[in-house]
Amino acid sequence: MSETLINIRGVTKKYASSDVAPVAALNGVDLEIYRGEFVVITGASGSGKSTLLNLLGLLDDPTSGEIQFNGQNIHTLNEMEKNRFRLETISFVFQFFNLIDNYTAAENISFQLELQGMDHQEARKKAIETLRYLQLEGKADLYPQNLSGGEQQRVAIGRALAKDSLVIIADEPTAHLDSRNAQIVMDILRHINTTFKRTIILVTHEPNQAEQADRQIIIHDGRVSAIKVPDTKESQTIQISLK
Repeated sequence: MSETLINIRGVTKKYASSDVAPVAALNGVDLEIYRGEFVVITGASGSGKSTLLNLLGLLDDPTSGEIQFNGQNIHTLNEMEKNRFRLETISFVFQFFNLIDNYTAAENISFQLELQGMDHQEARKKAIETLRYLQLEGKADLYPQNLSGGEQQRVAIGRALAKDSLVIIADEPTAHLDSRNAQIVMDILRHINTTFKRTIILVTHEPNQAEQADRQIIIHDGRVSAIKVPDTKESQTIQISLK
């Protein structure tokens, strides 16, 4: 039996408005996410996908309900505890890459490790090892403006991978990539999932990407409307071709 990592029970999220009743972005979400699985969340714009990711990433709090991580209600933590939890447990990959312009590719990875208390030299070493895994070792000392969009997103994934976090949350990470680079990103994420046993939660609008997940969670009007297991899943051993 799969081990539950994240347990979402009765979660609602309402946003106040000055002229109308509060708007419910999420309305009674119940969902379990299992340790080591690759979950894709899909749904129309405005369905509540990004709101759910923000709650899972401790970037916002639910109006009601609870989210348990390893049995702990994470939204009862104070702000300092939340910051520490995010730093140690969750990594983020965003659609706009969010790299620091005046940091090299290696520095964009190593600074996160130093925030966790790693020595500067050790952080640099691990950053280079991560870039080597992503076949970007030769780009280590280049700045983001000297990298292609696909390379920037691979650096962003490297930043998430190097932290050794249990969960990687990816919010439409291929939205600004062409189809070739989008598939490279999906292959890398799947390889990280199967090789390093990281739980990955990804939001996408792309049906072909949803088919590559272990489960597809469909959100409609703030609720989980369906959960699908793709008929054909990728092999547990993913061969990455980045050239």
